Amino acid sequence: MTASVLFAWELGDGLGHVSRLLRIADRLRSAGLACRFVVRNLELAGRAVQSAGFEVLQSPIARVEAIRGPDGTQPVTVGDILGAIGFGSVDRLSPVVAGWHGLVELTRPDLVVTDYAPTMNLALFGGPVPWVPIGDGFTLPPSETERFLPFRRARPAYDEERLLSVVAQVQAERGRPTPDRLPRLFEGSARFVITLPELDPWRRVRATPAIGPIDPPPQPVESVPTEAFFAYLSAGFPYTERVLEGLLASGRTGSVFLRDSTAAQREGWRQRGLPVWDAPQDLRAMAARAEVIVHHGGVGTAEQTLGLGRPQLLVPRHFEQFANADSLGALGVAVGLRGGGRFTVEDVGLALAAVIDGDRYRERAALRARELAERPPAALDAVVAECIDLATRAQGAT
Repeated sequence: MTASVLFAWELGDGLGHVSRLLRIADRLRSAGLACRFVVRNLELAGRAVQSAGFEVLQSPIARVEAIRGPDGTQPVTVGDILGAIGFGSVDRLSPVVAGWHGLVELTRPDLVVTDYAPTMNLALFGGPVPWVPIGDGFTLPPSETERFLPFRRARPAYDEERLLSVVAQVQAERGRPTPDRLPRLFEGSARFVITLPELDPWRRVRATPAIGPIDPPPQPVESVPTEAFFAYLSAGFPYTERVLEGLLASGRTGSVFLRDSTAAQREGWRQRGLPVWDAPQDLRAMAARAEVIVHHGGVGTAEQTLGLGRPQLLVPRHFEQFANADSLGALGVAVGLRGGGRFTVEDVGLALAAVIDGDRYRERAALRARELAERPPAALDAVVAECIDLATRAQGAT
């Protein structure tokens, strides 16, 4: 009988979570295992899963409440994220956990692999099915700590003891044990932080370091750039327009891709002299012609740009991107603009000049890229081997 694996994605936007799960599933299928998916956004991710030849189901969707903490609306710990999706209320949490449990009962997997799926993690906790949570440094917090570590110096919106008491009530209803601390929900039978160790914000407290991205960073570009910048930004970010004004006012050449922009927005910037692409561009091709990559600081773009060997100018929008900006700044390869729009049009030009004028950012970016290129690409092999072992052992036990 064929061992089976269920892949689950609950939180987060875009295709990043499903894309890396698909890479694992493809390898497991080649090894003879049966794989199926449960995803948050069926319209966005379902087609990608279907196109890869896998069955796809709709996940339970937890309503995300706005965070209203004593020190603002941004999460202070992972506990605030859990509270926002229902971990602060038995009435909200219990039916969503039951929904995840029902999917496990329906599909009867020998193993579950989760990516940013804390409610599925709870549904699996203390049960018979082994599970492997994966994620980057932000989505897979350390399980070694007594409490979730803070993202910033502020008071959390949700009390962790209260969240744990809700979890205990839900688990008691199900006849399942309660974790002795909430970080254990991200422990699993095995766990893999799949990002560059340098970009893991919790690297100093993890017992086991990050193993690198599923797909290793690209090889460094060798060409001499002919333009100053390539910017990959979101049109929906309130301060993107200010960044574009700064790039335009700098007098330097470059081009932009604006995600979620309208044709009218793109044409408006072109009329002012700023080249804007209609479609996403290959980052390697853009890095070959641009001295600096300007982006929000997402982990995928950050990893790729590190591998390509280009300095970065960052416009972070939320904690994960601010943490990446801090890590890249510590490596000496990036400059970040201040959050909350606390920068001017002139600041954008000054930051761009700081990265371009002089050699230190260029030299450090090239050095880091050479170092990454020498690392063996072992992450995917490690995850696949562990999944095969856990799934086949679980199948044998049943």
